[in-house]
Amino acid sequence: MCAKKVASSTKSKPSATTSRKQSANGKAAAPTALPTPPAGERTLSPTVIGEVAGEIWQLLANRDGQTLAAIKKAIPAPGDVVVAAVGWLAREGKLEFAASGRTLKISLKP
Repeated sequence: MCAKKVASSTKSKPSATTSRKQSANGKAAAPTALPTPPAGERTLSPTVIGEVAGEIWQLLANRDGQTLAAIKKAIPAPGDVVVAAVGWLAREGKLEFAASGRTLKISLKP
């Protein structure tokens, strides 16, 4: 009886090292630039974060001592951008934070 070889139907996955290209000197080439996000997706940029930081500054100048939730409701921007802008202002030393129980109030430094 003649035995037939059965081809394996499973494909092997390429290893992580095979996906990198080698340069002429044998070292791994630098990775290429990240692809641009598809249309409709947004990215955080310093310009957008800076604009939202300005809006937060104006809000706190008019209504001092706001919670982060209140700031997110008052500013017409996605929540992650608002949080990034609060961080920006805090890093610049423009904000002070006061804890009152479980609530954290954010206000402008005098």
